[in-house]
Parts: sequence; C-alpha cells; structure tokens
Amino acid sequence: MNKIEVLNLMTTSFEEVLIDHPMKPSPDVFSIAKLFGRPDLTQGEKIQLGTRIENWINYLVDNHEGITSVKGKNSNLWMNTKTNEISFGGKGKGLKDIDILFNKTETTYYLESKNNLNLDTEKGPETIEKVKTITECLRNNENYSNVVGKVISAFWDSTDVPISGSIKKSGCVMWFSEFCELLNLDITKSDYEDMCKELGKLLPKQDFVK
Repeated sequence: MNKIEVLNLMTTSFEEVLIDHPMKPSPDVFSIAKLFGRPDLTQGEKIQLGTRIENWINYLVDNHEGITSVKGKNSNLWMNTKTNEISFGGKGKGLKDIDILFNKTETTYYLESKNNLNLDTEKGPETIEKVKTITECLRNNENYSNVVGKVISAFWDSTDVPISGSIKKSGCVMWFSEFCELLNLDITKSDYEDMCKELGKLLPKQDFVK
C-alpha cells in the first residue's frame, strides 16, 4: 500500500468503528478544575491543587476562632493503628496519615480530603476503611472520645459531582456546605463557587513554548 491507501484504510476503519460502536454522550460532570475555573490544568496540577485544598481546609480551621486545630498548618499528623496514638512530623513509616483533625465544643472531627469521589472498586472501599479505622482509633484514645469521621469534598453539594457507588452507599461524605455550616461560615453556594473561580486566577498558568 502507498501512503494514501494506508491513510484511507485507517480513516475508513475508524469510521466503521464509530458506526458499529457509537460513542454515547456523557454528562457534563463537575470537576475540581471546573470549580476553580481552570479547565486548562494538567492532571499533575490537579493533584497539586488537591493537596493545596487539604492545606486550605487546615488553614481555615487553624485560623477560625472557637475551633481547636489538632493538626495545625504545617505539621504531618499520623495514626498508629496498633496503639491508637497520634504523632507529629516525620515520614510516618508504617502509620496512617491524618488529613484534617480538629475539635469543636466536645466533638472531634477527623476529615479525609478527597476531590475525586468517583473512586474505582479498589480505592473506594480502601478510603472508607481508612476513615473507619482512624475514627475507631481516635475513639479508643482517651483524648478523643466523641469522634466524627468523614470524607470531606471541596464541592458545595452533590450536584453533577461523579461519585462511586461504594462512597455514595457509605454515607461518609461531608460536602463543603456542611463544613461551612459546622464552622458557622455564613455563605451561599453561589458565594462559594464565585470565590473559587476568583481563587483559580491565583493558580499559575503554563507558558507554552511554540
């Protein structure tokens, strides 16, 4: 075959594939990049943004009057599931990391930060089990008796947010609206989403070399 015949063969074959196996339209789901008005973010940048959101929540808690942050702004926090003890700093070898931990009145809140709730059949149950395990360890630690463990999402509510069956069934998600209510942050959904888009402008943009 010459080049033209090869290209025609490839084109015709692809056209046949789409006829025999048409692509179905998928819903326009809400992503963390969309929330911050930055659909241009690469996968690596989305992961970095997810880490910054975890930091952001910790900063919010640490700066909030009436809330006692256990983790604080800069420390790594770990759970030893054998002794039920928590420790600060280091690499936490053999320990489970704690994303967010704070006290409000007489309740301790442990939150696992997840921006992607559409987890696969392995990661979904693993996340649920981690939340259950750390929550139980905290309850067995005399310093944290009344403990609530949740997966916190940066999305205001579940509207158009893809979520796996295991996470949805577990009922363990705390939407950002619930977090704001817990901390008495008096803002609306539109207030929050408009602010996130403004914050998205602070994220660096790639300079592409042509």
